[in-house]
Amino acid sequence: MRNHTGLRFGWAPPALAVLCVALLLAASPLHAQRDIEGATPHPAVPLPPGGYITLDEFVDFAIIDFPAGPRTRREEPEMLRVEGGHTRLEYTVDGTETATLRLYRTYLQHLQGQGFEILYTGFGDDLHDRRPLDFFSGTNLAWQAAATPDIGYILARSADETQVVAVAFYDRQRNRRIMVNVVDIEDLALLDLQDAEPGPEPEPEPEPEPAPAAPVVQQSAEELESGLIADGRVVVDAILFAFDSDEILPDSAAALQTVAALMDDRPGLTLLVVGHTDGVGSFDYNLRLSLSRATSVVDWLASRHGIARERLRPAGAGPMSPITTNRSEEGRALNRRVELVEVVQ
Repeated sequence: MRNHTGLRFGWAPPALAVLCVALLLAASPLHAQRDIEGATPHPAVPLPPGGYITLDEFVDFAIIDFPAGPRTRREEPEMLRVEGGHTRLEYTVDGTETATLRLYRTYLQHLQGQGFEILYTGFGDDLHDRRPLDFFSGTNLAWQAAATPDIGYILARSADETQVVAVAFYDRQRNRRIMVNVVDIEDLALLDLQDAEPGPEPEPEPEPEPAPAAPVVQQSAEELESGLIADGRVVVDAILFAFDSDEILPDSAAALQTVAALMDDRPGLTLLVVGHTDGVGSFDYNLRLSLSRATSVVDWLASRHGIARERLRPAGAGPMSPITTNRSEEGRALNRRVELVEVVQ
């Protein structure tokens, strides 16, 4: 496995593995930081309730070997090798009140519900015939874990076989930790060495500047509730953002006040806040922008209207769910939207 510096990780002698982990923990500023500013959870693996991000790394191409079976004292585990863009995140939940087993089973059910094929999964003694912690020895799937059987691991692959996700569950510094590794499988695109004037890599293509549109109509709380009851989801027309940004424009205040009023009137209501973009620009860029915008809406409702964060879950659909054509500016404007989706408990 390679980290963001290009060094390969493999199975190492236990003493060397412990030393490497100790040096990483001592030297890495990421682990001294409670929450990384600007970091967002991966769309395939959302944050748990009360969780925050304590590690955020990305490299545009890597070769990763994931354990795909148990490790024993006699045999190393079967490995799955994949290549592509590599995202690595660590989620942290303060304290130990939430059981590691609850987190493990929650994410297992979530990935199955998203259509992922579970390639290998195990908890505690399922991972190793001596100590579960030994399953992670010599890898960077977990920074450090206590000597406890409460350690879990999930390896999954998307239905279209373009993405592999590995999620590890462990304890560190008396907190619950979740290490997320995601590889978007792709072939390596080589650099053009014949370019006479090499320059910086091009920036991702942003959304086009929208054409002036007719004033949006403010919806009432009753209209939003009717849409949720009838269809399970409703578009909030008057939530507006700055161009190519997750900054909410001041004209959106009335619409967000209406959403807050709806949630105050229905204290049992839990919502997914889903950001959507048009189909112009790169897929990955639009996916990140849509999630960032949804997160801005959740932050606004929580900080300005006191809505409990556990009742609001941000999600980004990017360009994956258009409601009309992207071939015209009018259609693209309609596809750039924020939807509320009711979560039925």
